Amino acid sequence: MTRFIILVVALFFALPENTKAQELSYGFRVGLNVSTFLGDEEMDAAGTSLESFSTNTGFHVGGGVRIEITELFGIRTELLFTQKGTKRTFNGSSFQLFNGPNGKILTTGGKSIALNISNAYLEIPIMAYGKIGKKLEVFGGFYGGFLVSSVATGELIYTGGVVEGNNNVIPTLEIALDYNYLRDDVGEIIDDVDDIAVMVGNDNVTIPNTLTAYYDLDEKDGNPYNVFDGGLSAGAAFFMNGGLYVSAIANYGLIDVSNEDVDFSNSEINGLDFVTRDDRDSNLSLQFSIGFSF
Repeated sequence: MTRFIILVVALFFALPENTKAQELSYGFRVGLNVSTFLGDEEMDAAGTSLESFSTNTGFHVGGGVRIEITELFGIRTELLFTQKGTKRTFNGSSFQLFNGPNGKILTTGGKSIALNISNAYLEIPIMAYGKIGKKLEVFGGFYGGFLVSSVATGELIYTGGVVEGNNNVIPTLEIALDYNYLRDDVGEIIDDVDDIAVMVGNDNVTIPNTLTAYYDLDEKDGNPYNVFDGGLSAGAAFFMNGGLYVSAIANYGLIDVSNEDVDFSNSEINGLDFVTRDDRDSNLSLQFSIGFSF
């Protein structure tokens, strides 16, 4: 990561020295992102998948510089604000902890989770480009990004929950999820949310109807998503005139963006302790842009 920062800084400082021999231009672009995770799905003991990933949408905006080395070849680099993420679902046998009068109560049942995850990065792509005729440009290279925001919203439905040795079935719970992974604290409750009163075993307990990211935790070791992301980029642009263009760029992440210390299983628990998963999640995103170069 340090080497990447040094490379980018060196490139920008080198630009003024080369403008006599090479043409320097500036530009900006904005557009739509379609992204998902490439990751290991959680499985049950029989090897059946309990988890799935699908695409989520976001946006990007930013500007950069282009160095024309020859009439047909050059280098481009940018600073972008870009959103990546996924729609993550879980369906299967699970568990739910409740805060009872004498401590935590473990229940088992069926759980369905639908979560829209949105991670925002400040991203720096560096790519070589080549021109094909006067209208078409193709490019490829690499990118690095730094996480600046990480949020998720969704819903949890818990059915058939029971306490071991007790036949009282917990009524179906439908709970909203409102996560801010960088700001939420352990055990945090959102102000003004309503409580759901429920009989768990022989105890009357309450649970908020909207949960924060770390409501069930007593402590945490970092955030679910790592600060740095990096990978490969490739795409093409079509110039409608001298400056206005549309482009499509694919970004393939090479780095595991999940923090395994906070990547908890939804199907396994060890006593009252959550079980972490040592899996790999990387970003895959497509950027569809409209931009202007001058």
